[in-house]
Amino acid sequence: MIKAILTDIEGTVSSISFVKDVLFPYSKEKMANFVRKNQDNPEVQKVLEEVRKIEGENLTDEEVVEVLKRWIDEDRKIAPLKDIQGLIWKEGFETGELKAPLYEDAYRKLKEWKEKYPIYVYSSGSVQAQKLFFSHTNYGNILDWFSGHFDTKIGNKKESESYRKIAKEIGLNPEEILFLSDNPDEIIASTSAKMKAIRIVRPNDAKYIKNFPYKQIKNFDEIVEV
Repeated sequence: MIKAILTDIEGTVSSISFVKDVLFPYSKEKMANFVRKNQDNPEVQKVLEEVRKIEGENLTDEEVVEVLKRWIDEDRKIAPLKDIQGLIWKEGFETGELKAPLYEDAYRKLKEWKEKYPIYVYSSGSVQAQKLFFSHTNYGNILDWFSGHFDTKIGNKKESESYRKIAKEIGLNPEEILFLSDNPDEIIASTSAKMKAIRIVRPNDAKYIKNFPYKQIKNFDEIVEV
């Protein structure tokens, strides 16, 4: 019997394109001005120092900004970039320039499920970014709908051990947790850990895989397991 729900974000409750087409370009556009006006902020100073350690100690602030913008273009998964993007997005969400778009069916079902089950989030985005996302959606602040958040600090999303660790943290057996994701590798990893899992195939984000051994559906309305 299902006792908790664990959900991914991108491609599952929200479109992948929001990150790629909205958040990334926004952070690139705002980067230079943000660094300039926040150069005394210790968090920003730490980012600049980390970039210099990687790319060269003698880089000016302007050159560091160009490195960060290049890393965005290259889709680099690198800590100082993630940190500065998180700060820029935080400001964007808080000023109302950014709103996180939830799929209507996901919003409706999460609202229904929260009355019956604890809901957890597992995303490659940091816990801080996840909380920012759900605090500023197109439906308002729904952060308190969630009982906990996990990111890659608990482990890689494509490794079954990560899902066993999450089950242990939640305090349930893996088979009592339903995991929702668009990524087939994550579905395989979670089911290897004995979780129940369903692959969400959003029309613009993913495609059905022929002979995929686990359930694939197009939206949350097709979930009958809970």
